[in-house]
Amino acid sequence: MKKTFMIILLATMSCLLMSAKLANDADKIKVLEDKFTLLQNKQGNVENHLNRLVDKQKDGENKIQLLSNANTRLTKVIDSLQNACRQLANAQAADRKNINGEINKTNSNVQTNQDMLRSRTLWIGIMAVALLIFIIGVAYQLTKRIKLGNTSIDEVRKAQEALQLAQTKMQEESVKLDDKLLEMFDKQISTTPKVVGTNKPDHSLALKVADEIVRIELNMSRMDSSIKGYKQLAKAVERIKDNFKANGYEIIDMLGKPYNEGMKVTANFVADEELEEGKQIITGITKPQINYNGQMIQAAQITVSQNI
Repeated sequence: MKKTFMIILLATMSCLLMSAKLANDADKIKVLEDKFTLLQNKQGNVENHLNRLVDKQKDGENKIQLLSNANTRLTKVIDSLQNACRQLANAQAADRKNINGEINKTNSNVQTNQDMLRSRTLWIGIMAVALLIFIIGVAYQLTKRIKLGNTSIDEVRKAQEALQLAQTKMQEESVKLDDKLLEMFDKQISTTPKVVGTNKPDHSLALKVADEIVRIELNMSRMDSSIKGYKQLAKAVERIKDNFKANGYEIIDMLGKPYNEGMKVTANFVADEELEEGKQIITGITKPQINYNGQMIQAAQITVSQNI
C-alpha cells in the first residue's frame, strides 16, 4: 500500500512537472511565434523597401540613359557649332583680306581721283586766267579804239560776241569737267566701304561729294540752260542726289530760300539794295547742310543777301 502511494505520488509529481514544462514550452512557443511574426513583418517591409529601391534604380538608369542620349546630341551640336565657328572664322579672315584689298584699291582710286581733280582744277584755273586775260585784252583794245574814235558799232558788237563765245566755251568746258567729276564720284561712292575700323560710318567722301554738288548747282544757276552738256550735267546731279538718299544722306536745299535767325548755319551777310526792304535771302552756299539718317553731320556755310 505504501509503495502504491509512492508510485501515485511520483506519477502525480511527474505529471505536474510535465504540465509545468509544457506550459513553459507553450509560452516559449508563443514568444517565438510572436518573434517570427515580427520578423515576417520586418521582412515584408524590407522587401517593400527593396522593391522601391529597385524601382528608383530603374528610374535612375532611365534618367542616366536619357542624359547620355542628350549628352550625345549636345556633343554633336557642339561639334557642329565648332565646325561652323571654324568656317565663320575662315570666312571672316577671307572677308578681312578682301576688305583690306578693297580698301587699298579704294585708297589708290581716291589718290588717283584726287590727282585728277587737282589736275582738272588747275586746268580750269588756267582757262579762267586765259579767259580773263583775253577779256582784259579785248576790253583794253575796245576802250583804246573808243578813245581814238575809230571804233564802229559793228566792232563793238563783234567784240561782245567774241567775249560771249569765250564765256560760253569756258562754261561748256566747265560742264564737261563737272560731268566727269560726278561720274568719278558716282563710281567712288559705289566702291567705297560704308564703315571704318570702329564700325562707324565714314562720312568723309559723302561730305566732299556734297560740297562739289552744291558748287556745281550754284554754277549751273548762273548758266543758260542752253549751254551744251547742261541737261546731262543736271541729270548727273540728280542721280548723285538719289544715290545719296538711298544711302541715308540728305543735302538740305537752301539756295534762294529766306534766311531766319534760328538756322544752325555759319552766315556771311552782304547788302543788296535790289531786294525788298527787310528781306534776307540765301544767295550763296560754301558748304551745304548734310543730314545722315535724320541727324545733321555738317552745318551749312552760306552767304545771305539782305536789305535791312
